[in-house]
Amino acid sequence: MMLLLSCLLPFAGPAQPADAPDFFAAVDAYGQKQFARCADILAALRRDRVPFPQNGELLYAECLSAAGRTGAAMEFLDGELAYGRIDLEDLKHKDRPGLNRLRAGGDWPALVARAERLDAERKARIDAPLRAELLARLARDQAFERAIIDSGDTSETAWRNVKGSSVLAENTDWLKRIVADKGWPGISLVGEDGAKAAFLIAQHSDTDPTFQAQVLPLLQAALARHDAAPEDVALLTDRVLLAQGKPQLYGSQFKNNDDGSMSLKPFEDEANLDERRRRMGLVPLAEYKKLLSEMYHKPVK
Repeated sequence: MMLLLSCLLPFAGPAQPADAPDFFAAVDAYGQKQFARCADILAALRRDRVPFPQNGELLYAECLSAAGRTGAAMEFLDGELAYGRIDLEDLKHKDRPGLNRLRAGGDWPALVARAERLDAERKARIDAPLRAELLARLARDQAFERAIIDSGDTSETAWRNVKGSSVLAENTDWLKRIVADKGWPGISLVGEDGAKAAFLIAQHSDTDPTFQAQVLPLLQAALARHDAAPEDVALLTDRVLLAQGKPQLYGSQFKNNDDGSMSLKPFEDEANLDERRRRMGLVPLAEYKKLLSEMYHKPVK
């Protein structure tokens, strides 16, 4: 079953189980002006290699600085700038106590100058025509999905008809050529939205599971160099495993049942499923089921 882009976003729901460090616990701590606690929670997430949502890195720097750890905040920002996940305008202008404290420091102008230089270099490397084509093709892909969902017929037959559509087949063939010519179109080449579009086209290439399996290690390699989103790797991993007759790892793939409900396709190691999801930036399974139920207007078991 295919999923709209909005359901692929990480950290879209409430907190993780209490025994696991949680990004929203950090947000709550910050809202209560418990800056040191906020910084400590985010440090624990970093140690666990749990990805932050967009601009989460800036929150970590904010909490460190607001807690009086300005040196650590500056060191963190300096190390993170190269990855391009910190919004330049927010870095320069967002009105927050920790950031304002950093801006008063003597090292701030040099940090901002480096951030501006790196941002300009990233923008210069973007393949604008390729990014535009990816976004246009994704828009056509998503139009098919919306039509199915809006029709109220989300049966397996309806989804098979979408998967066999000429638009998706053309997208798959086109992406194959792009990958063969340029390699995987990651964030550094086409920006975050372009890279997400490339992933979704690959994710929806169910008529060519061999291609999906070939793409997966490219996406994993991109993730290792901070050039892809971890949740994209998780979802494509599940799609590839199921196509190979194996249980999924992250519990992202569901099926339609005869009684009108949806249920999870085979998966392994239920006890550690949510922890695996957490480490890839995905919401807990229970929350994911709620999102699917709201999207498809049917019960999800």
